[in-house]
Amino acid sequence: MAWRIEKQSNGKLAIFSTRLKDYVVIDATAEEIEKLYEEKGRKVYAASAKAQIAKDYRVPAEGELLIAASRETGETPKEPPEAIGATGFRLND
Repeated sequence: MAWRIEKQSNGKLAIFSTRLKDYVVIDATAEEIEKLYEEKGRKVYAASAKAQIAKDYRVPAEGELLIAASRETGETPKEPPEAIGATGFRLND
């Protein structure tokens, strides 16, 4: 499972989950993404977020369709609570 931070066509940021193959965060600012990573209490995750934002990955056209679908439903898909990788990191701690 990995999260990839991408820039949307509207200039805001989104987080793509390779586990769900969908966006779990949309329409966020860099500060909101950094705060999300920092709230998990992992400095390495916050550093990763900053590095990904600096790379300026773009949301592909098919990703913009997934984001539009999330806007229509009013929410993004949620990651399951199972541990991710060897770190034991859990979402929604």
